Amino acid sequence: MKLILFFNGWGMDKNIVSHLEIPINYTLKIINFPYNFNNTILSQYDDVIFIGWSFGSYYLTKYLTVNNIKSKKIISLNGVPETIGKNGISEGVFNLTLDNLTPDTLQKFYENMEIDSTFTAGEKKFKDIRDELQYFKDNYIPQKNIFTHAFIGKKDKIIPALRQKKYFESNKVNITELACGHYPFSVIKSWSTLIGE
Repeated sequence: MKLILFFNGWGMDKNIVSHLEIPINYTLKIINFPYNFNNTILSQYDDVIFIGWSFGSYYLTKYLTVNNIKSKKIISLNGVPETIGKNGISEGVFNLTLDNLTPDTLQKFYENMEIDSTFTAGEKKFKDIRDELQYFKDNYIPQKNIFTHAFIGKKDKIIPALRQKKYFESNKVNITELACGHYPFSVIKSWSTLIGE
């Protein structure tokens, strides 16, 4: 049995990928904030594919780096290890989002992600979602690239697509461009699209 270990995006839970088909012979584990995962179970699987989406790409980078875990397939989906700054979200935009976050502006944020009818918001309370963003800011340390492949939504406005592309090109990472915004699960229907099986 093989494992897909998915580090989820900000404020999300399992609902965001509930419609994705899981390939035969694979198990899916979804890691949400605070991204705690006992890595001792990894040895139970024949192969592990690591995937991070958005902020999950950052947290996946930290997880693999801290635990000194290597893998031949580490996939970023609309995220970069340097999430805040010239390679990701500008500091000004990040702070503006955090400082002005309300249930209404959160909904506007989702719209800017270019969600569609496949989008299912998580069951987290607004306060927890805001605390999650504050935690990210308070504990943010830029990470070095560990990704072997990057999927980039060509219309991503949250973590600008051109910045992602430039970052991964400079790190010699294979790139696949998708016809979507920051929310990629309108065009991705199965994990097979990402893992290549």
